[in-house]
Amino acid sequence: MLSNARLAGGSRLTVTVMKRGPWFKADILRLSREDGESILKDFSEKSWFMRWFGGRQLQRERRALRRLAGLPGIPVDLGGVPPCGLLLEPMAGEAITRWRRRTQEEIVPMVERFSRLVDGMHARGVAHLDLRKRDNVLVAADGTLSIIDFNASVCFKPGSWSARLFFPALRRIDLAAVLKWKSYLLPDQLTPDERRRHRRMSRWRRFWIFS
Repeated sequence: MLSNARLAGGSRLTVTVMKRGPWFKADILRLSREDGESILKDFSEKSWFMRWFGGRQLQRERRALRRLAGLPGIPVDLGGVPPCGLLLEPMAGEAITRWRRRTQEEIVPMVERFSRLVDGMHARGVAHLDLRKRDNVLVAADGTLSIIDFNASVCFKPGSWSARLFFPALRRIDLAAVLKWKSYLLPDQLTPDERRRHRRMSRWRRFWIFS
């Protein structure tokens, strides 16, 4: 783990382990200081191979976050840590599945905001690819959304040949995840076309490595 002195810059620091990842995933730590809190994704206690491979994953995530900088609902990369760590702004909220207990009047605008946030992400050339995982979509008490965990994401330069060739297919993976959560939270509001697309993507999902 990074030394407290280096992370804290001389200030008092409390480190809380939120989740100890298995050998192939980062440890998730909460860092608390007098001036606020941050989240550290940390591979420093893994094997040498996972420190290297995990560092490459974090570079991918850092590239996506910087491309999305300023977009509401996207964590800020706070910087200042070695390659095997990523220091992030904490995002408030609970997993999107918890919103099933809310009223339809609350859920409808939340789902619409989710769709707009994904569209805004795509407009900057970023495909997340793991939005089907419930913990990657956080919803605050007031219905504002955050998208986290961009380690599987892919970035394209808008207008480039690679974006024209590959981005439409990867974009559809994200849009299928939006449709999944709409079908889970608002099944009665799916249009016939959305139902067909949801069934089709559910069949193809068995071939996709992310949940």
